[in-house]
Amino acid sequence: MEYRRLTSEDAEQYRKLRLIALQTDADAFSTDFNEASERPVSATATNLANPSAVTFGAYDAGRLLAMMTLLRLSGKKTSHRAEVVAVYAAEETRGTGLASALFDQLLVHARKWDGIEQLELAVNSANPRAIRFYERVGFQRIGITPNAQKAGSRYIDELLMVLKL
Repeated sequence: MEYRRLTSEDAEQYRKLRLIALQTDADAFSTDFNEASERPVSATATNLANPSAVTFGAYDAGRLLAMMTLLRLSGKKTSHRAEVVAVYAAEETRGTGLASALFDQLLVHARKWDGIEQLELAVNSANPRAIRFYERVGFQRIGITPNAQKAGSRYIDELLMVLKL
């Protein structure tokens, strides 16, 4: 398994896995599949080149199997914070330790990123597997955003979590 930072050259594979994630685990993401599928690969390449964000991927035999992004907040009063977003591991990799190993890569980068003091995330409150994963790697629950997402007539609450570095 190869774990590495993604670049704009990885845009096609990233977009392909992202669309799979949005189809198979729609409630885990605030992005809508149809909206994402209309965005060109060039937009993905631009996002992967953003200096305020870093995306890590896990590859096996050249195939992207998992990804997660660290997005630094940009304000003068908030630049000590970064959000963990767009986390996904292909179904066949879940429970194998791959996501933990990938998160370790992200955490090493976060600790070296000058001024970052804490990581934050929001996770579907009805996703116990994801919540257990985040707690296992050190995140703590800090609150709930009720009705954070609306999917048709259903609302999805998000659990807010933080990891102090």
